[in-house]
Parts: sequence; structure tokens; C-alpha cells
Amino acid sequence: MAEAPVASRRRKLTPERERELLRVTAELVGEVGYDQVTMAAVAQRAKCSTATLYRKWGSKPRLVISAWKAWSEDGRELSQIDTGSLRGDLMGVVRYLAAEDPDKETFASVPPAIARDEGLMEVVREVLIHPAMRDLARMFERAVDRGEIAAGNPVIALADQILLGPWVAHGILYGTPATQELMENIVDTVLLPALQPQPATV
Repeated sequence: MAEAPVASRRRKLTPERERELLRVTAELVGEVGYDQVTMAAVAQRAKCSTATLYRKWGSKPRLVISAWKAWSEDGRELSQIDTGSLRGDLMGVVRYLAAEDPDKETFASVPPAIARDEGLMEVVREVLIHPAMRDLARMFERAVDRGEIAAGNPVIALADQILLGPWVAHGILYGTPATQELMENIVDTVLLPALQPQPATV
């Protein structure tokens, strides 16, 4: 008699279990730093197999950055911002950027690692930066559809750099995060005026 096939032990992670694994990852990063965290250590503490982690996230960089994203956002996402006006949306982005990160110390070892690890930087671009840029692009698409700005305005292609550049540069130049007031001023005095039609010169 032929034996019955053995049921696969692979089970899809529930959202609750996925969040638990990300929480364990965050804890370990906070305790020992990014460089010392291993997939085996996360698996041991989370009481799962390393195969489970690799199937879901594929690599340590993706697991750690996914944990950072989950905990830093804490339910907040740029994609949820839709106020009905471009200025309202951009001010929502400013509040999002200026919000205090409750896990800043937990992931303090990650930015230095990003600076020296191009593979980790690629994951940051894919998991954090590119989704944010797509969300910003959708905001400008909605503004075009509402007639607030012209579709052909070349500033649209530069808007993410105009908005995010000072936010990144402030920390490098002054060692402190850009304030919400500063970012609001950039929106009102630089970005929005540049997006408006300019009078034709004679």
C-alpha cells in the first residue's frame, strides 16, 4: 500500500506572527547592533526556523529594514495622506517626516551600516525610499487631476528632492533633525511657488 503524502509543514505567516518576528528583530538590533545580528539569533529568540525568515524576507538586510519600517511608521503611512489639496498633502508629509521616531535609538546602528554597505542601501531604497517617492508622485498626480498644477510643470520631477533634500541635509550639516517649521517654510516659500505658472516675459 502506498504511503499517504506527508503534509507540508510550511505555514503562511499570520500578520500577528510576522509582526512578532519583526519585533524580535528590532529588539536584537537595539541590543547588539546591526552588524552583530544574525538570522540564526533572530530565529532562536523567536522560536522559529531560519528557513521561515529566509522564505519571508530573503536576507538579513531586508528583515532588519522591514522591522525598522514597521516600527518607525507605527501605523502611519504616506499613502494614507489625502487631504483634497496639494498643500494639505504636503503639510501631511512634513508632519510625517517631523514626527518623533520612537525607535530612533533602537535602530541607531543601522544608518552607519547603510553608509558602508551598498547591498543594505539597495534594500533601503527598495523598502523605504522608492515607496515614499511613489506616494509623493501620486499626490502630484492628484493635484494635476484637480487642476491645481499643470501636468507639464518641470518642477514636479524635482519636487521630491526639493522637499526631502533639506530634511536629509539638515542632519548632516547641523547634527539635528529638520524641524516641522523649517519644512513647512520650504513647502510654502519654495516648493509651492515653484509649482505655480510663471508669468510670461515680454
